[in-house]
Amino acid sequence: MNINKYPYSCLIFVWLTFNCQAENIVTNLIFKQDTDNIIVTPQLEFSTSNEIKEAIDNGIRIQLIVKASLYEPRSWWFDNTISHKYIQLEVSYYVLGKYYVILNKNTDQRVGNNNYSKLWSSIEKIINIELPKLNSKNTWVKLRVMLDKGSLPTAMQLPVLFDDNWDIDTQWFKQKVNSD
Repeated sequence: MNINKYPYSCLIFVWLTFNCQAENIVTNLIFKQDTDNIIVTPQLEFSTSNEIKEAIDNGIRIQLIVKASLYEPRSWWFDNTISHKYIQLEVSYYVLGKYYVILNKNTDQRVGNNNYSKLWSSIEKIINIELPKLNSKNTWVKLRVMLDKGSLPTAMQLPVLFDDNWDIDTQWFKQKVNSD
């Protein structure tokens, strides 16, 4: 194929390659406010590959990190980060009960299901991040979910760095905090 004859064909191929993969995304952030804090709960479209399911089924506990930052954007310089927090989640499988569990290691909350696919639809129930409330009208929150590859067994860490099946991280999702 002559690239000069079809200059955009390579770009279309690259675009299709990146867009055909299943992506994990944060679709929305729900805010609950009290006098001092904002509690952020994400709505997610989240799934994993067969390789991750197989690792969990074989007794490997998968760690996820949920990061959130409260900030005020600036057009002329870096954003003013006011607060940031993260929570750790652990996904495991209990063979005797044939039961999958996601544990929020910060609050000790758990959700479980005997169906692996349905487990991921309930992950939002245990992700509640508390950030300080501000009186500013221009306050935003950004949030993402990442696989903690460093917590995997040592023999797995290097191979999963280059394996797309283990790339389940979401992009940063930014949303303005609705002021009450």
